[in-house]
Amino acid sequence: MDPHSAIAQQARAALQAGDAVAAQSPGEEWLLLALEEGDDAQRAQALLHLARCDRVLHRPGEARARSELAARLFRQQGDAVGEAGALSVLAHSASTAGHHEEAIEAALLGLRLAQSRGDGTARVVALQDLGACHVWARNFDKAAEVLRQAVDAANASKPRLSPLIACLWLALGSLLAYAGEREQRGQLPPLGPLEGHLINARHLLSEGDAESHCWWTLMQTMAQIWKGATAYAQPELQQTLAQLPEQQRHWLVALAGWVQAELAWARRLWPQARRAAAQTVTAADAVQHEPLAQLGELIASQIEEQQGQPQRALQRMRALREREARVRIASLASREATVQWQLDARRSERDRAQLADEALRLEKLSMEDPLTELANRRSFEDHARAQLAGGGVVSLALIDVDHFKQVNDRHSHLVGDQVLSEIARLMRQHVREHDVAARLAGDEFVLLLRGATEDIAQQACRRLDEAVRRHDWSTVSEGLQVSISIGAAQRQDGDTLETLMARSDAAMYAAKRERKSAARADTWLTDESEGEGDSPD
Repeated sequence: MDPHSAIAQQARAALQAGDAVAAQSPGEEWLLLALEEGDDAQRAQALLHLARCDRVLHRPGEARARSELAARLFRQQGDAVGEAGALSVLAHSASTAGHHEEAIEAALLGLRLAQSRGDGTARVVALQDLGACHVWARNFDKAAEVLRQAVDAANASKPRLSPLIACLWLALGSLLAYAGEREQRGQLPPLGPLEGHLINARHLLSEGDAESHCWWTLMQTMAQIWKGATAYAQPELQQTLAQLPEQQRHWLVALAGWVQAELAWARRLWPQARRAAAQTVTAADAVQHEPLAQLGELIASQIEEQQGQPQRALQRMRALREREARVRIASLASREATVQWQLDARRSERDRAQLADEALRLEKLSMEDPLTELANRRSFEDHARAQLAGGGVVSLALIDVDHFKQVNDRHSHLVGDQVLSEIARLMRQHVREHDVAARLAGDEFVLLLRGATEDIAQQACRRLDEAVRRHDWSTVSEGLQVSISIGAAQRQDGDTLETLMARSDAAMYAAKRERKSAARADTWLTDESEGEGDSPD
């Protein structure tokens, strides 16, 4: 047996036995040997092993860095199985860091790889990964859709796989969705769907491990608290706390903190509720779990508000906004590093042929905006340039969400993301099948209307504008109002994409000015009318 095989066998055996700590030392020796020999295939395998150890030990920062490098090396080696494994760890670790777009991209790529290989087991795992990423990204409808696919795929696989994990994620997604709805509406919705997921998971618990049992019990306890059965929830929670993993660095410790905060809240034990919410944040930070830490800050703010402490509640909300800002900055930095790697790889003569094949494969996965599921800027520009080069009638409409910064500032970035997703949905409803709807960046969208004159484009824009104005935005956040400005222009002879977009942009800003002028005129007329009504006969 060669040295690589002996060390790899020892490392993998320790990890399979559940001893991630013992699995690290041979894993590091394995990686060192691969580096000394310049063996990239073994280097990728060793990095993936160490990333899996980091995941078990709840060190998502280390897991993310190692799994990302492993995925690149596997990709260069043409090892789809290894790449899918690395992408699974990458999706999990990026998601817990709050880098949701990166996580969803990794999970989607892992799913495509599993589907292309016809590997049923890998497809179930990839669907669970993708569903979990959508749960932490608070994209709950999409999460439920993907996780139901995971349940169906697990039940249909031969031999059958357990759908327990997918059912547990469905339940957790419902918990988080209900907490968000309570924050927006001030009360919880009916708990029927949550209870259904918990019942389904309960029937499968015999197929799970101790961690799955603990996870399910915490969620079941939360459901009892929300139903008002606190007398039953208290002893069940105490029993569950005793069964938590011995190590303090575990995400279930943070989840348990949330449950404790909810129980104290329900019993109006405010000091206990405040401590439990703070413990949720501390436990989440210990395992670098940003979504749970942000949830802890939100719960803490709500508890302070319930106690009649508006200043403390505001401080907690500021802490939450600061966290969101830090995560966004870190996520951008991560994407820049990924782009730099792609540029460096393209300069490599040795990998040129392989990178050409890779570019074709990634092309299909890089044309969609993860948040809105519309075409992204790159996809739009490809379609638009091809359309302009081919000649014929075509119009372009630029769309901008009015006062979008105020939406984020007043209602939160989460609500802002929901607004963008809802506008994208309305755009899809109001374009023809052969048109292209895309998100350019931030709150900027564009429509490429094939075969449409400027008059027809204006009609389409008016319909979309009307749909946005008539939409019930209070379902997203109480008091929310959203409007858009649209500018359309038809292609002229000699137009480039840049000149056509410039004329559309000018038309859009003209529409903004016209809307503001109309609003000022309405205000003036209203004031005049009120003045006439107040004057004596």
